[in-house]
Amino acid sequence: MQGNDLIAVRDRVLAGIVHANFAGADPFDGLESGVFRLSGLGRFRMARLTWLQAIKRGPRALRHIAIIPALQNPKTLALLLGAADGVRLRDVAGRLCQMQNEDGGWGYPFAWQARAFYVPRGASNAIVTSFAVDALMTGGMAPSDPVLHRAAGFLRGLWRDGYFVYVGQGDREIHNASLWTAWTLHRIDPGNEISRKAVARVLAAQRFDGAWEYGTRSHHRFVDGFHTGYILDLLDRFRASGMVGLDDAIMRGYAFYRAECFDTNGRPRSFAKRDGYVDCHAVAQAIGTLCRFGDLPAAKKIADWACEALFDAKRGVFYAGLGRFGVDRRNYMRWTQAWMVWALSIVIEKAAMENILNLLLPLTFEHPDPTRLEKEEALRVLSEEAFRDLFKVTRIEAQKMRVSGDMDALYRLTRGLKTLQRIGGERGLVLRTGPVQFLHEQE
Repeated sequence: MQGNDLIAVRDRVLAGIVHANFAGADPFDGLESGVFRLSGLGRFRMARLTWLQAIKRGPRALRHIAIIPALQNPKTLALLLGAADGVRLRDVAGRLCQMQNEDGGWGYPFAWQARAFYVPRGASNAIVTSFAVDALMTGGMAPSDPVLHRAAGFLRGLWRDGYFVYVGQGDREIHNASLWTAWTLHRIDPGNEISRKAVARVLAAQRFDGAWEYGTRSHHRFVDGFHTGYILDLLDRFRASGMVGLDDAIMRGYAFYRAECFDTNGRPRSFAKRDGYVDCHAVAQAIGTLCRFGDLPAAKKIADWACEALFDAKRGVFYAGLGRFGVDRRNYMRWTQAWMVWALSIVIEKAAMENILNLLLPLTFEHPDPTRLEKEEALRVLSEEAFRDLFKVTRIEAQKMRVSGDMDALYRLTRGLKTLQRIGGERGLVLRTGPVQFLHEQE
């Protein structure tokens, strides 16, 4: 599939989201059913849990019979605003700020029942709040803004002894939620102590094989693809921000992820080491994580496959997933459509950035260089092999120019080498210049 085809699919799904005013169905919105409310069964925990699972796993027709309204989810807005290192597609910051709760957090627009606890409609939680803050800060909101000040207060209230909880009531430890909260507070208040402690606890929870289980409760001892992707992405963002001591955990975690969270065809698995139903959410996260760690060809291959196997061209939406009985035709706004738009936007942008660099030629920069930002972003998503090859080509050319005495060319190449070393350092790559002598000129 050509890049323009990916853009066409992305834009069509995005147009549908906007046309629906960002509102739609969700896998976990069953308790908002008008029928269930009238039944009076909502007073009972087991009835809530059973009904929620029935709506989630039952036929599509059950949703219509149950009378579940279309709901606008803050996480949908956050994903379109650039959360999770995504691409800013819509300026919905004002709308997102209006959805902030009085306690400073954000929550899902529906009540939901987990095995161990019940969460009322709209109640603030770690994940939605983290995505909202991440999006707003990506859009340029300053840490001192009152919106972020209130959000930080809510998130600090989730701190327990060594980790952050998902919701205020209880002490359940869920690793990706704790790490998301730690990262969000780190963005608002860099270097704070509790974020550092939370990261250390997540590192300690990594298994010998490199995996992270979802949480510490007995029913949370599973490993799935998209939460593993969350953790790897966040650890990499911490590393890029200057935190040290993360390389080994990231390396082992990514090795496990690539080996066990993809099938023999290179397609994402919903659960590690287990083929079967492929959730579109896992597909989206896989595309984003592969792009982050420099495997753009694999991400592009999955994006192409998703647009061929999981996209409903008639409706202009992505299916919820793919199982042994065929596609799951349910249409989820936040869980599926927003995530796939997020993922396709990343692979589209990374592919465009890669095209800026000609890897057969040495890297040079004018002073100033109007394409510097685009080139630097492209360098960050190159595979390690391609990155090192580009450094080698540039280094050899710089040596030639030094011998020839072509100082203008040497200045341009020196800027290229210095940029490669800086970004290589951010990525944990050690690059040696050998006899090339850098010229003392401001980049």
